[in-house]
This record gives sequence, structure tokens and C-alpha cells, in this order.
Amino acid sequence: MLDDLDSALLGIRGHAGVRRERITVACVPSSVYYYVSQVLRLYRERHPLVRVTVFDAKANDVLEAVAQGEADFGLSFLGAYESDIDFKPLVEERFVAACRRDHPIAKLRSVTWAQLAAYDFIAVARTSGNRLLLDQALAGIAERPQITYETQSGTTLLGLVEAGLGVAAVPAMAMPGPDHPLLASIPLIEPMVTRKMGLIRRRGRSLSPSAQQLFDLFDKVAPARPRRMKLA
Repeated sequence: MLDDLDSALLGIRGHAGVRRERITVACVPSSVYYYVSQVLRLYRERHPLVRVTVFDAKANDVLEAVAQGEADFGLSFLGAYESDIDFKPLVEERFVAACRRDHPIAKLRSVTWAQLAAYDFIAVARTSGNRLLLDQALAGIAERPQITYETQSGTTLLGLVEAGLGVAAVPAMAMPGPDHPLLASIPLIEPMVTRKMGLIRRRGRSLSPSAQQLFDLFDKVAPARPRRMKLA
């Protein structure tokens, strides 16, 4: 009986040790507010004693943090072609126009970049990976939006959109769902621009049990995100 009790206590201590582990997740800022936060909330319900550090940074910095072992794993659209990184695709998401619900384009089923050019346009700075991706995709487009306001972060960008200062082009993951009282998402076309989001981890590195559980939760929840967020 004493042996059984000792074994049980060791099991409890081991389990508690796993739950109290600290995890660092690196992610691009556009994924944090409406997606990463949902996954972390689910994880917290299941593992209330685990401490999670969220390192939100530009895509290149996320990649470096994972490669250098500063983060257990990351969420980004860079890393698929890095020799020292394992990239697990989660979802290929499109860029959408972000606007207020009372904006003229809010009722459209889709909007072209040429149509978007008629309105004040808000963009993130050139140091952003999303800005680079869009600049490359639109390089051959004659009629494209001209920047009126430029911000350093996507959160500030959406704040300006919400304030009615203009429209923006953002990844679908950065936008709230269709029940948001102020913001609307409209698919952008001609051209349709996408990015492939995935989980990245250093090749050959094993994750701790707690980190692996969070990694698996991201893998499970992420593909459902676009289906929940129906775009108008």
C-alpha cells in the first residue's frame, strides 16, 4: 500500500511539474488578437498552471526566435524553405479589405484593388512582412491604393479603420468575425493575394509535453478558423 501511495504521489508531482512549465510561443502580430488569443484561452482551461509567454514580432524575428531556441515554436508565414526549420502548414488565408460597417464597400461580396484605390488607404510600414508580401503581389498593378496613413502595427491600423479614417488590406486571420459591431471584411480580388500560415519549430528539437500539447491545439483549432469567419 505504501508503495502504491509513493507511486501516486510521484505521479502527481510529475503531472504538476509538467503543468507548471513555462512555454514561449513566437507569432506574427496579425495572428494574435483574434486567433492566438482564442487558442490560448482553450489551453488555459485545460492547463491552468502553465505559464505562456507570447513573443509577438515581425515574421523574420519570429523565425529567428525559433531557430535560436528562444521560442519553443512559432506561428508565421515564413519558414517553409528554411533548412533548419520544420514548417507545418495550417491554413492558406487570403487578404481582405477591412472597413467600417457603414463604409460604401461593406455591402459588397468582393472588392478589387482598383475599387479600393478610390478611398483613403491605411497600411503597415515597409518593415512588416505583410507589407512586403503585398508590395510584391501588386507590383504589376497599375491602379492600386495610395497610402494615406502608415502604422507600425496591425492593431493600430485596425484602430484607424475603426475610427473611420480609411480602409486597409489585412490577412483574414487579423479580422474579427461577422458579429463584430464596427468592422467588416470583404474578400479582395484582381488579384487575390494569399499567405500560407503554419507552425514552425526547430528541426530535430523535441518539445516538452506542455509545449507539444499547445502545439497540437494550434494544429487542431487553426484549420477551423476560416470556416467560422464567413466573409461578407
